[in-house]
Amino acid sequence: MSGSNGSKTGRALTALGESQLTGLRGKAGRAVAKPIASRTGFSQEQIEAAIGLAIMLYGMYRLLRPAFRAVRTV
Repeated sequence: MSGSNGSKTGRALTALGESQLTGLRGKAGRAVAKPIASRTGFSQEQIEAAIGLAIMLYGMYRLLRPAFRAVRTV
């Protein structure tokens, strides 16, 4: 992780996003991060973190959505 992220929060989010890129998801995320980074003004690390955070948020959505539906039907 580079020191280019300014705040502690930014570094923490970057670390959290990158930690989500494990296994097959990590392989796919890193494969697409490099071309995206070369076409945008973001670093490859930032793109990987964004992809990792998106994967994490989607997982949380998939987990919590049925729970909220179950609570509403009760």
